[in-house]
Parts: sequence; structure tokens; C-alpha cells
Amino acid sequence: MSPRQAGRVVTAACLRHFQANLAGAKAGVDHECLHQARVALRRLRCARKIFSARDADGDAAAADLKWLAGQLGQARDLDVLLVEALPAAEAAAGGGAGLGKLRQALAQRSERCRREAQAALESACCERLLSSCRHPQLEDADAKLRRFARRILRRRRRGLRRLAERWRTLDPEQLHQLRKQAKALRYAAEFFAPLFDAGAAARYLFRLQRVQDLLGAIHDAAAGRALLAQCGPAEDGELARAAGFVDGWLAQAAAQAGQRLGRALARLERAKRFW
Repeated sequence: MSPRQAGRVVTAACLRHFQANLAGAKAGVDHECLHQARVALRRLRCARKIFSARDADGDAAAADLKWLAGQLGQARDLDVLLVEALPAAEAAAGGGAGLGKLRQALAQRSERCRREAQAALESACCERLLSSCRHPQLEDADAKLRRFARRILRRRRRGLRRLAERWRTLDPEQLHQLRKQAKALRYAAEFFAPLFDAGAAARYLFRLQRVQDLLGAIHDAAAGRALLAQCGPAEDGELARAAGFVDGWLAQAAAQAGQRLGRALARLERAKRFW
């Protein structure tokens, strides 16, 4: 394949991923459908950055992608807080944390955000995006595909390493950028893995996934703590106590992930590049 042909294959795969979860995300019956729809949009954004020509139509599609992913973002963050963090925090407290009122407040907010996400998925913007991505404007690169892939992967790895080398001193925004760089490398590596040795690619992706998981845990904790800070009036003592307990649990979870991050980054740095 040429890079242009590969771009069409990758774009089509990302669209299939999105469309396979679109009906479920619109129906709101399974929070995983919303999560997977958002992952598909992120993969599609990554594919367009790798393969797409830069023109006005491409910029409009990029803006649509960013807006739609953002509309799904808070609903997803609330799902993580409600479905994953709260039960784990309650289990750690032996069921005695009194989280019922907090759960109810967050569930009401989650329902509002889910309706907003569903409206975005029904919007003209989503339809316009699907239409434009079915017929993408792609670069007609002269390079052979493997050479093209190596250039992209080297560039993505450099972006990750620049931040990873000083991970201990990164502020929250820089840690978020490190997470984005890890995702960008992972998606590109998944796109191009079939061009190279399968075992070597799998071993590299396993270590990269570990880094991304830990950065994701830190991000989810930060997002959850921000949502807790907005969940109710300070004078509601029961709600404030429950939110404070979960906030502390999330802070501890983030700290534990941070302690493991250095080792995971070091293992990734030592990993043999499959390309």
C-alpha cells in the first residue's frame, strides 16, 4: 500500500469502531458504548493528524471531531466516577462511608451530561463529520509505507520522551500532555503494527499500554476530584463528608499510580522499538 491507501484503511477502521458503538451510545443503555465511541473519535483524530492533507475542509473536520469528543468527555468522566471509583471507595471503607446521597447527586448530573452527549451524537455536526471522514482528503506521500510509518513513529516517540525524561517534575497540565503523547504513540503504533514483526509490536505495545493505564488512572482521579468539588452546596454536611472521603480515596489512588509510573516509563524506554 501507499500511505494514501493505508490512510483510507485506517480511517475506515476508526469509523467502523465509532459506528459500532453509536447506537448504544445514543440509547444510553451501556456506558461502555459511550466510552468506546469516544475512543474511536480519539483514534480518528490521531489518524487524521498522521494521514490527512491540510486544507480548509480538513480543519473543519478536525474542529468537529474536537467538539464532539469534548461533548462526550464529561459524561465519560462521570461514568468513571460513578461506576468505578465510588464502588471501589465504598468497598475500601467497608460500606460505611455513607455515599448514598453523593451517588444520587452524581447520578442526576450524569443523566444530564448523558442527554447532552446523546444530543451531540444526533446533531448535524456528527452527521457532517461522518460524511467528511468517509471521503477524507489524504496526503499522497511519495515515501514507501514502511518508511512513512517509521518517520511517524520516531516523531511520536520523541514527543513522549521529551516529557517522560522529567516526569517527576511535571505539573498536572504537563502530566496530561504526557498522557496525550502516550496515546498518540500507541494509536500510531497500533495503526502501523501489521507492517512489522507481530511479536515485537505486541511486546512494545504491552509496555506502552502500562504507561497509558497509569497516566489514565492519574487523569481519572484528577477529573473525579474536580467533579466532586462541584457536586453540591458546602453547607450540606452529609454530602460534603462523602465527597471528602471519595476525594481522599482518589488522591491516594493517583499517588499510587504515580509511584508506579517511573518504573513503567523506564521499562518502555528500554523496550526494543519494533519499527
